[in-house]
Amino acid sequence: MADAEVDAFTRKTEPATAQVQVFTRRASGLVRVMSPYSAFAYNILNIGVIFPWVYITTLAFYPGAQVWQGIMITGVFTSFLAVVYAGLASAMPRTGGDYVFQSRTLRPWIGFSIVATVIVTFFLQWQALAGWLLATLGLGPMFTGLGIIQHNSTYLSWGAWFLTGTGAWYTTIVASAIAAAVLIKSFRWFVQAQWVMWYGFLLSFITMIVMFVITPHLTFVTDYNRAASIAAGVPVGTTNYYQETLAIAGKAFTGPRVYSLIGTLLVAPVALTSLGWVGYAQEQAGEIQGATSLKNQTFINLGGGITAMAMMAILAFVMVNTVGQGFLGAAYSTTLAGTNPAPFSPYFSYLAAVLTNNPIILICLIIGIMLNAIQVVFNVIIGWTRVAVAMSIDGALPKVVSSVNPRTHTPVFAHIVFLILGGVVYSYVYNLVSINGTPWTTYTLAVTMVATVMYIGTALGGALFPKTRPEVYRTAPIAKYKVGPIPLITICGVIAVVFSLWMLYWYVTNPFLGVVLAGNPGLISLGIMAAIFLGWVAYYFIRRAYLKSIGINLELAYKEIPPI
Repeated sequence: MADAEVDAFTRKTEPATAQVQVFTRRASGLVRVMSPYSAFAYNILNIGVIFPWVYITTLAFYPGAQVWQGIMITGVFTSFLAVVYAGLASAMPRTGGDYVFQSRTLRPWIGFSIVATVIVTFFLQWQALAGWLLATLGLGPMFTGLGIIQHNSTYLSWGAWFLTGTGAWYTTIVASAIAAAVLIKSFRWFVQAQWVMWYGFLLSFITMIVMFVITPHLTFVTDYNRAASIAAGVPVGTTNYYQETLAIAGKAFTGPRVYSLIGTLLVAPVALTSLGWVGYAQEQAGEIQGATSLKNQTFINLGGGITAMAMMAILAFVMVNTVGQGFLGAAYSTTLAGTNPAPFSPYFSYLAAVLTNNPIILICLIIGIMLNAIQVVFNVIIGWTRVAVAMSIDGALPKVVSSVNPRTHTPVFAHIVFLILGGVVYSYVYNLVSINGTPWTTYTLAVTMVATVMYIGTALGGALFPKTRPEVYRTAPIAKYKVGPIPLITICGVIAVVFSLWMLYWYVTNPFLGVVLAGNPGLISLGIMAAIFLGWVAYYFIRRAYLKSIGINLELAYKEIPPI
């Protein structure tokens, strides 16, 4: 039973009058092949330094916001959540992560329904988003940049195609198919491939920082206007795209800039889209070596979160310094309004691509962004399948979901299901479906809000861990850490809950975050989220009743911690 992760129910021969409530454990078939350092890199790549909206969204509405400061504020508070993950993971280093933590420390139906809503359902959208990132931040800027450097209209047309819904959909299908094939073959293959993604990402990140630092602002303005002219197919020097963008956006972006505290704070709910995933590696904790070590888990979760926060803050600082804060806000404001005169959006990969006329430097700038986007495609599939496997072996999902190939040690069926549902079907809806002229993406704006609910669940579970599972907590590595008589994990859990509730409040009260607007599909987005959650609650109780009818008590699984 060395690598067993979660429970499976079996029926026991009993007299006909006896009620069967017996379950036994079986090995999941997953094996520990990921080192702590690999999990650390996995967490940073998953947190997503590359998510573009972090650097520009708030500036479009609050030109006086300091993005790097907002990122740091978010990172400080998510560090408390990271400590909770480290404490829970070292005590319960099992495949399923948030699902195992919440179902064992809170109520089973709460943990199941929250995590099923976020990961089993909304990860279909993250799969589509991962393909969009690869197309929009990687392949699009790559070919557009090559087209600008070489004045090649074919490359420019290819770059433009990847920005279309069709281009993003095809990209998602191909990337998802490759990721699924690798993961089905062997999780070890992914671990090896991730080193290429990790060091490729570091190459691009360092190159990007250097290029922004050594490029004077006026040089950037000249380079931007030149690149935009070539991409738009107009003679260089005839249009000043930089100044035209500022003129269209208005004096809010061109006048004297006053520091905005509220704007800086409102960077936090945007940055939480990335930095909230400090504990994501725990979804496959059963495949991480040394996962029972609090030191290892602190390095993976807290270390990964702090490192990602620092990298994001540095990128935000140097980019704003070179590009100009007023222009960044104006460019995204006009992009949202559909009036941006430039032929590309102000995503950092495009802004970095205009800094060079050297194709080798361009490739160094973009290749790591592409590899990070590919890694996101992988990790979305990994998280979904591992949580589904954990739920299945507990008995909450059908047994077929947890079918693990004994030769490859991978959940083949779960991978195929997610490839079809997320990589093909939902990505088509995400990129190409509109309702009454409104893109489907507008109806799914609550996706980060949904994830925040999961953070609250795990943080609350951590805070209550010493009380709800004292027999497990007493032997947990984090049990020896207290502030006076109060367990450290309880303190960190309470702070993380309060912070996440603060973010949740802003999601539902600040129109610029896009979740709730009167008469806007954002209201439908909230309705979809609530309906999915209630649907999973209903499913859980129906499933529990069904299992009881055939002699299996589902609740017994949640009284035990899955063995290592």
